[in-house]
Amino acid sequence: MERKITIEEKERYQEDYQMRMLKVNRPEGLLRVRGRGVDGRSFYEYDVSGKVSMKALYERGKIRENDLKQFLASFQTAVREAENYLLNVHRILLKPEYIFYEDDRFYFCYYPPADQDLWTEFHLLTEYLVKQADYQDKEAVRMIFLLHKGTMEENYSMDKLVRECMESEEPEEKKKKQEITYDTREHDWITEQEMGSSILRETDNMWTPVRHFLNRHKKQRWGDWDGLHIEEDEL
Repeated sequence: MERKITIEEKERYQEDYQMRMLKVNRPEGLLRVRGRGVDGRSFYEYDVSGKVSMKALYERGKIRENDLKQFLASFQTAVREAENYLLNVHRILLKPEYIFYEDDRFYFCYYPPADQDLWTEFHLLTEYLVKQADYQDKEAVRMIFLLHKGTMEENYSMDKLVRECMESEEPEEKKKKQEITYDTREHDWITEQEMGSSILRETDNMWTPVRHFLNRHKKQRWGDWDGLHIEEDEL
């Protein structure tokens, strides 16, 4: 059975280049969309048959390492596909209710009227990930920490940040680093998200490799993907 969601816009509908491009092509990672106008309003309908929204998915469970890796890979694909089809990447929606999951992949709504900055929206999404993380999964917490901290800086490379999150330490090296401890008060941002929990007591050893990992890397240009450069005058 076909299932759709609709986003309504108060402006009169105009079928621009972007909608024509989405009609005749199927960019990987972007949901199929159809636009129409009624009574001076615009309606954008997305086919979400067989899919579940990220919001609904994590109301029933917590975000684990594999979920994050699937999401980041899907996000990279969607952004690069948008670039390949000359679409404005800043019109990819990143609110959890507009991100959908099916068969180990995430899919995104491309919304032509969107007036936003994708990198700001990605940072806001990391705040959602912090709240929904499975804090028993140390690798998931490490990845979310990197994403959240990295996107708080004005100048960062999205592509590099994603690569860092995807990297895994060798078990032997990881074991050595986890034997070192330090003051976990440096990570009060997690405590604020999980008030009343014992997260830091359970995961304090895990933060040392995270801090070392971050210190080894310098951030690059704002919003740079490999092969995709968004200048400030384009935002």
